[in-house]
This record gives sequence, structure tokens and C-alpha cells, in this order.
Amino acid sequence: MDIKPFHIRRRQQFLTEELYEKTRANQFDLIRGGERNIALSDSAQESASVHHFLFLEPLWIWLLDYTAGVPIAELAPRVAGLVDAFEKWNEVDQLYQQEAAKMFPEYGPYAYRGAPDFPILSDYIDTLQLLSIAIVLRDRHSVERIIHVLRSHRGEDGLFETLISAYVDDEQEIETCVLGEPFETLLQAYYTDDNADLSREAVEQYLKKWYPAMKYHPRWYDGHLHTSKDGSSAYYGYWAFEAAAVVFLLDLDDRVINHMVYPKDLVAYGKQLRAEGRYTSLGDAATPRTGRCEGGQPCPFAGWWFTPAQADSRRHFAQGEVMPDFKGSWGATIWQFDAEQGEA
Repeated sequence: MDIKPFHIRRRQQFLTEELYEKTRANQFDLIRGGERNIALSDSAQESASVHHFLFLEPLWIWLLDYTAGVPIAELAPRVAGLVDAFEKWNEVDQLYQQEAAKMFPEYGPYAYRGAPDFPILSDYIDTLQLLSIAIVLRDRHSVERIIHVLRSHRGEDGLFETLISAYVDDEQEIETCVLGEPFETLLQAYYTDDNADLSREAVEQYLKKWYPAMKYHPRWYDGHLHTSKDGSSAYYGYWAFEAAAVVFLLDLDDRVINHMVYPKDLVAYGKQLRAEGRYTSLGDAATPRTGRCEGGQPCPFAGWWFTPAQADSRRHFAQGEVMPDFKGSWGATIWQFDAEQGEA
């Protein structure tokens, strides 16, 4: 297969091949450090913070790979692994909330509250990005899992409610967003009396406002302007995936939308899936996680894998980590997801 040069296949011009490789390697170093920190956590609060970190770092690797031009068909199956990490963060955060309720009874008993805090910009946009990616990729099971984590957030935010309206039985119409602008501009795409041109104009106005509004995101704003001594940066790509989800859900004609932060090919991929009646996943999937991955390809989801091509090959891979390809008499290296997870 003819592989295009990096500067042709990348999806944003700020990312060079060297920056991509060094940033990606640094992300996996950070994840390995975070995994070691789990055992060192001495409080539920600290453990929740580590698991939040271990959700975000793979999410940003996914964004980085998308920005680098990795085919969407390779990226789509990895979303479920991101949701695994999102759920794990939420699970550990509940333990912290329960501990806090015991320590400070004057604030009332523990009541379930999903881990993301929507009034915090980073929590809000990181969560909406994950949700929006799953929506556009028709990963229904992942969408339902995210909604379940955020069941405590129902009735609070108009944009969240419109994005999930096709996935719930109790649709709620709210005309405001927790953080106000620019998100209420995007929300207006739903309040145009079915005028597709006005809806598209609302999306285009949102895209113009999006990057300036991200100024206070603590991790990646202006990341392309700052490179560390090791050659990595906090630039993973600037993408308004929530705008893509709105265009996808309203089935708007986006041929005239050409803003840099609009992931047009992701929307085209999702629309093609819809036209062909295909899904990345359907809802209510209760089957255990299984999988296979060829050597030399990125790991589709984190866990313990093994291959018959190498003795004692069983090891843990992070999502997106390249699976080794053992050259030898065995033939193709096929990694298999171990049904028994955890250290042997």
C-alpha cells in the first residue's frame, strides 16, 4: 500500500512528524508513570486524581493520532477503551466522594454524582469530546456507557441534552449551557425551526469562537507554541468534535464548512456508516471484551495480550501502543486478548 508522506496525511499543519513521534512516546511514558502511581496512592482522593489522569492521557493520544492522519477505521475501535478509562475514573471517584461524605457529614450524605464537573471548562470539553466522537462514529454502546456515568448531570446542560436526545427515552429541552458561550451558540443550531442554513450558520459561528474560548483549558491551549526539552509538546490537535456531532445528528450539509478545528472527514466517515447501516458498536453489549491485533499495529484497547508467535509473550499493553511483530518461522504475529486479565 502506498503510504502518503506525513505532511500530506496529517490533519492539521502544526504537527510535524518528529513532534508527533516524540509527543506520542512521551504520552506513553506518562501513562506508565501514572499506572505506577496507582499503587502509591495513599488516599481515595489521590487515587481518583491518578485515574482521571489515566483517562485523559489515552484520550489525548487518540486526538494526536487523529491529527497525525491515522485512518479513522483504525481509530474507531479504540473509543471503547477510552470509555473503559472514563468509567474507571468515575468508579474510583465515587469512593472518594463516599470518603468525603464520611469526613464532612455536615454537607450531607453521599449521593451519586458523576466524576466530571461541568462548571470546569476542561472537564466539560474533555467529556463532550469523548461523547461526540462516540456519537459520530456510531459507537452506540460507548455513548450509552457515557450517558450512564453522567446520569446525575441530566437536566443541567442544554448541549449535553441535545447530543444525547436520540439515545434516551426522557428527552429534555434546555436552552442554556452550564458554561454559557460559546456553547449556547452551538446549541442554537437546534432552534432554527428546521432551517438547515441557519443551523449551519450557528455551527460556523461556534467554530469561529471555539479556540479563543479554550484559553483556560489547563493542558493543551497554545500547546503548538511550546515544546519541551525532549521535543514533545502538549499539542494533540485542536478539534471541535461537539460541532461535528451536531452536524452529524442534524444531517447538515457541511460542504461549505472549512474551519481548521472542524473534523470534516470524521463526519463524512460517520455519515457513510449511517448510509450503509453500519455501527462501530450497537447498544446493550454485554459480551466480554475479546480481540486480536496484528503485529506492528496499535493496540485497540488496554489489557493483557499474548501471541503464539513468541514463548512467554503475555504482557500488558496500553491502548494505542504498537504491538511487536516477531519475525521468524511462525509466520504472521497475531496478538490475542487474554480472557483472564490481570497479572498471572
